[in-house]
Amino acid sequence: MSTRRVFRAVQHAIGTHPQSEITLTAHCLSAGCGWTPAATADLKAAGLAMMTHTGRTGHPTFARTYEDVALVRRLELNEGQAGIPPLPTPR
Repeated sequence: MSTRRVFRAVQHAIGTHPQSEITLTAHCLSAGCGWTPAATADLKAAGLAMMTHTGRTGHPTFARTYEDVALVRRLELNEGQAGIPPLPTPR
């Protein structure tokens, strides 16, 4: 008797977990500067901080990092969405 494998494609979607926030960190790329604002979920405040730094120093270039908690969902045809799992507690 032989073993048979059956594969089926399963579609998934990925997005930001609805109970999480996007956090922004940044740092100035001007040589020797080292300026960085505090990590924040207030994206407008972070942008304002960078523009203020540019206004005071003339440094126009920053590296920005956005971080979120991703949620991958399996998509099934003709089925309702599965419940959203809670965010794990920090370790």
